[in-house]
Amino acid sequence: MKKISMIAVMSAFVSVTAFAGSGTMANNANNNMMEVMTVEQVRGLADNSPVIIRGYLLRQNGENSYVFQDTTGTINLEIDEEGWGGLTVSTNDYVEVWGEVDKNGASMIEVDVSSIKKL
Repeated sequence: MKKISMIAVMSAFVSVTAFAGSGTMANNANNNMMEVMTVEQVRGLADNSPVIIRGYLLRQNGENSYVFQDTTGTINLEIDEEGWGGLTVSTNDYVEVWGEVDKNGASMIEVDVSSIKKL
């Protein structure tokens, strides 16, 4: 299980950059190009929609559950061992997350993460 260092949680709130949702494109290992979205944009998408978001992991919320933040808000991420790919992340690390929207009812929205990387 990956743990997130809780140092500088407050600095993550202050230092979130404005790159997410700015029309920036991202390319994954399979050479797929997609636009980077904001948490706010992700919340408006349909279930199973592919997404890329950039920001910070604030804390671990459960065994595979994490809280992610960008300039527009927070959302829960579900990250299993395959999604981590051996990566260790702290709250100071600006990350790019690839995954898909998982809607469990009207109010429960999270992102099932397929990969994460430090930027």
